[in-house]
Amino acid sequence: MRKFLQILVLVITIGAIGCLWFFTHREHVERPMQRVELTVERPTDNGFIDKAAVYQTIMRICDTVHNNMVTMIPVDSVRSYIATIPWAIYTYADMTFDEVLKVKIVECQPVMRVYNRDGQSVYLDEEGNIFPESAVYTPHLIIGSGNLNFKTLKNRNANIADLDYASSDLPKMFNVMRSVLNNSYSKVCAKQVYYDNKNYELVLNNVDMKVILGNDKNVDVKLMNMKYFLEKMQGSEELKNYKQINFNFENQVVCTKNNKNKR
Repeated sequence: MRKFLQILVLVITIGAIGCLWFFTHREHVERPMQRVELTVERPTDNGFIDKAAVYQTIMRICDTVHNNMVTMIPVDSVRSYIATIPWAIYTYADMTFDEVLKVKIVECQPVMRVYNRDGQSVYLDEEGNIFPESAVYTPHLIIGSGNLNFKTLKNRNANIADLDYASSDLPKMFNVMRSVLNNSYSKVCAKQVYYDNKNYELVLNNVDMKVILGNDKNVDVKLMNMKYFLEKMQGSEELKNYKQINFNFENQVVCTKNNKNKR
């Protein structure tokens, strides 16, 4: 008898829980979506992604006028849309139990901008991911330019290892610029890397002098040599007489004076 009562209590309890879940679930699915909470994660207030425009697009997809129950909201369509934003590196969308559509987008963080020979540009992050230009945002980054042959992007992103880019000039320029950014000295003093179809050159801040790195080999060593040389020459009037410093040669630095005499 005692065992029977225990089973009866268990059945009643499970039944009560089931009924509670049914009515709660029914109330949930028959209610309209309350709101959209959109979060764009990025280090600054402004960025590549126009948050207001994205929000408006999401609201149009949800179409709450016709989709008047939460189960009618096309969450998969929202996910598909935010996944196509070319400057997004992570996206998430889901409906909470209190009928709130939560959407999160993590924006890319490029570290360089590279122009091809036609004057069109792309952005690249530390992992070699490629992102298109934006009409609403232009971050201040180190520039790569010169006689570079690569395709630009529209409404999508890519990576330098992709088939369209692996054999282009972009990967080599990326590696050179990454070395520049990884060197504590050149990261601060260099504002542009230029390629003239033979040599990589640095354009330095507030210095009217050409710094030649040569080819894309042993760039880290060349940058360290540049650091030691310029730090040693810091404050020297002689440095102002140089129009070009070449670090492309092993164990030597070749300087060209403004009067074309070398030493």
